[in-house]
Amino acid sequence: MNSILPMKNGLLMLALMFALVSCGDKKAKEEAAAKADSIPKPSTKNQILGVARIEPEDGIMSLTAGTTGRVLAVLIDDNQAVSKGQQLLNVEVVLENAQLRQAQSKVGTQQATIAANQATLEGLKVNLKNAKETYERNLDLFKGNAQTKQGLDDSKAALDKLVKDLETAEANIRQAQSKVGEMQADINYYRTVVEKKRVTALLGGKVLKVLVKSGDYVNNDTKIADFAPEGALYAKTEVDELYAERVQVGQKAFVLSQTTGDTLAKGMVSYAADYLKQKSLFKDQSTEQEDRRVRDVSIRLDSGKMPLIGSRVDCIILLK
Repeated sequence: MNSILPMKNGLLMLALMFALVSCGDKKAKEEAAAKADSIPKPSTKNQILGVARIEPEDGIMSLTAGTTGRVLAVLIDDNQAVSKGQQLLNVEVVLENAQLRQAQSKVGTQQATIAANQATLEGLKVNLKNAKETYERNLDLFKGNAQTKQGLDDSKAALDKLVKDLETAEANIRQAQSKVGEMQADINYYRTVVEKKRVTALLGGKVLKVLVKSGDYVNNDTKIADFAPEGALYAKTEVDELYAERVQVGQKAFVLSQTTGDTLAKGMVSYAADYLKQKSLFKDQSTEQEDRRVRDVSIRLDSGKMPLIGSRVDCIILLK
């Protein structure tokens, strides 16, 4: 009996140790699975491995029409480089052009009226000069008893009337000129409306995918193309909180193909966020852990041959 008891105790101790080891292995596997969805465990102490997406610095943009109307012609194609100010679409502007022409015709009519009023004014000036001379002559004659009081009064009345007619003509010209200013403002407005119908690129870059076709009706918010602004490309990744503090701006990095493992580009860490956030870059992974925290990191790629925009790649960050 005494020899059996120590044997039982020994078996119990072995079973307990086996259970502890099994639990430890299970916990280690769970931790490894949780980390795998964001940043795999570095292969060495001097580098961090990750998954990244190739994008422009500000990401892939959506170009919007910024106006309303029916598309008459699409002036861009997929994969086309465009410059700032280049026209992208022809949008119907029949009504706006008609309004512009109408406003321009009104200005022409009003300017003709002003010209006629100015001619009238010049005639009144001549008549006024003659009337003034007649009145002054009659006044001299009246003083010499060579002109009647009625004759003097008639010449004075004619002079006064011409003065008022001249003032009225000048006022009419000023009013007509003021209307021309208002009409010109209308012209400028309609020109602006027509100009806004010109859908142009606000900055240079590459059209990735055209999203509209001729005959479509667009409004201000209609997306017409996916667009990559010109400039350097970046590999944007998320570093797991376990390794986040080891990443620094200026560290060298490599971008690798996920299919062949070939080096696609080289670069340098240009941005590392000052905070941790919930993982979001590749949330479609089945192993994602909602409670993981990551640090946003951007790698500016050196010039030369570039990976495809939007492609998913592996990246290696070399630690200093």
